[in-house]
Amino acid sequence: MTTSIDTRTPTTSRFRFHVDRRFLPVIGTLATLLVMLVIGELRYGQGSRSFVSMKLFSNLMVDNAYLLVLAVGMTFVIITGGIDLSVGAVVALVGLVTAQLFIAGASLPVVLIVGVLIGTSCGLLIGILVQVFDIQPFIASLGVMFLARGLANVVSVQSLPIQNDAFSALAGWSLKFGEGKELWRINASMIIAFVVLAIGFFLLHYTRFGRTVYGLGAGDDGQAVRLMGLNAARTKILVYVISGTCAGIAGILFALYTKSGFNLTGIGMELDAIASVVIGGTLLAGGYGFVAGTGVGVLVYGLIQVMIAREGLDSWWTKVFIGVVLLAFVVLQKAISSRRE
Repeated sequence: MTTSIDTRTPTTSRFRFHVDRRFLPVIGTLATLLVMLVIGELRYGQGSRSFVSMKLFSNLMVDNAYLLVLAVGMTFVIITGGIDLSVGAVVALVGLVTAQLFIAGASLPVVLIVGVLIGTSCGLLIGILVQVFDIQPFIASLGVMFLARGLANVVSVQSLPIQNDAFSALAGWSLKFGEGKELWRINASMIIAFVVLAIGFFLLHYTRFGRTVYGLGAGDDGQAVRLMGLNAARTKILVYVISGTCAGIAGILFALYTKSGFNLTGIGMELDAIASVVIGGTLLAGGYGFVAGTGVGVLVYGLIQVMIAREGLDSWWTKVFIGVVLLAFVVLQKAISSRRE
């Protein structure tokens, strides 16, 4: 009997760099953000004043804290393969209820709790319709969207200013850093948004609940999840509860931002949240996605708005550029899904 010894050294395979396809959309998002920052620095940087600065990121988060919270909740829903179209209407309803409660003399803690619970109730209703009555998420959330928008019109068809000292103090509170034109700040909305982001990251990536969320997006109607002993039904309801709760929190944050409530607030806001989630690398087909990627997606969304304003273009150009970026990421997702299959 003879033995042969393979003297070839597998150096090529040993040092081959491999990137998991799941991370490709997020890498694409980071690359997009980096390219936009470089273009912004080259075009808008002036001498000692840099375009890329802590002030830029601070302003992005101040203006989009509510959107980040909405997008975190939407990430859970989309990973399961669902959708929630009600969040913009919930933001409007929460803003008007907040204003009316202050007019009625309610205290700040009561108003904040009621605002969040409105969103939670809407999310719970969608979850029950989807799981218990087997209604498609698109139809269920569309129905709740009309319900919330109708209730907002019942509360008031006019814009209501929020005039409450405690609420105004919360809206105006901030920690300031730097001085002069380099001054940047961290306000209460930013802190709340980052806390929601951190909680979402922990739940999705480090808990049994998070594993079940990913399992629901596998496309087998939750069969694999049930075989592993995980509670698919409860999780499907809870993801909509999370999305609704985030919408309630976002309604409070938007009210802090505008200091008013209006029945036409939030029209199209659900599409902004979905766009941020998709740009952040979450697959619309479900199963793949990262909360951190959603955070980067919100930064890309906000940076597009900043650069459009710097160019002096009309605001509707923002939708055009966001549409282009969104289509590019959808094509990337399709390519990744095809390779996976």
